[in-house]
Amino acid sequence: MGVKNWTDEIIPWKWKDSSVISPGTIAIDVPNYLTRRLAVIRGKSQSGRIPLMHVPLFINLIKATLSSNILPVFIFDGPPESRKRSPNPELIRHATDLFKIFQNEADPYNEMISSQLWKSPALRMYFAAEHLRELGRIIGLPSITAPTESEMLGAVLCREQLVDSVVSNDADALLFGSPHVTKQLQLSSKRILCVTLRDLEVHLQLDFEGLKDLAIICGCDFHRDGVKGIGPRRGAALLQKHGSLEELLKARGYSSLERLDFLRAREVFDEALYLSTSGLQLKLNPPLVPKILRALEIVMSNEYAEDITLKLTSLWRHFGNHQTSLEQWL
Repeated sequence: MGVKNWTDEIIPWKWKDSSVISPGTIAIDVPNYLTRRLAVIRGKSQSGRIPLMHVPLFINLIKATLSSNILPVFIFDGPPESRKRSPNPELIRHATDLFKIFQNEADPYNEMISSQLWKSPALRMYFAAEHLRELGRIIGLPSITAPTESEMLGAVLCREQLVDSVVSNDADALLFGSPHVTKQLQLSSKRILCVTLRDLEVHLQLDFEGLKDLAIICGCDFHRDGVKGIGPRRGAALLQKHGSLEELLKARGYSSLERLDFLRAREVFDEALYLSTSGLQLKLNPPLVPKILRALEIVMSNEYAEDITLKLTSLWRHFGNHQTSLEQWL
């Protein structure tokens, strides 16, 4: 969802040369990235096949980034998200169980798995996340499960200069303190659509604390209703007048109990201050070639799986990882 009505007129996205992040490292908010790109898939499978469209999407992203000397760090949501929605641990466990069956049987036409995934977009997304987590691991890419929201950890990594940008479609990463967010990667054209936290502050004439206040006023994942009748432009003007979220709420007649609900939602953005990145390994590891080939042969023809595996191996060789030679791992 992001923040209500924070359109391109509010967030000053700009096309820039990809040299901003290349060579470099980017954090990819996997749930956000997957949801936006796979949301167009509707209805039932015409072939009875398990929906595996996330795999070529993932592989193409890896090839594009590594070819541009960019290391992708894939970040997944932690155990049941509770900030944005009611947690559903049963659904997550079920998706994990289905993936384990798929992994063991290596059958892309398992009717039981296929029918359940096509019926439930949410189950399909959790299944895809499990699949991509495993693919990332065997390909040798950093794949991290966040303690909470994935975009929060991505923002902390960027704030601490461990990555150069967070790839996400909405503003949440900025509100968690990421200095740089990328909305689109067009690496074949050597350009990216991005925004900086500083650009947003200047555009709305608010400091970082004011931006977080504005997100709550407009309505966001952590307080969906917001303040009725106030959009981003008017909200920014009112914050400049009153100075803070609490003072604005007081001026509009909200009771202390009502204000507390808003302020507690506002505190979620501050949780990023307490996340630690200690011990995280953000490096490209040697690919587990036989496992990659086996995993891809389930999804595509043997010939194409071999071509992709050779391409990934070649990209690893040329990426500049000098820790060990590939031959030691084959």
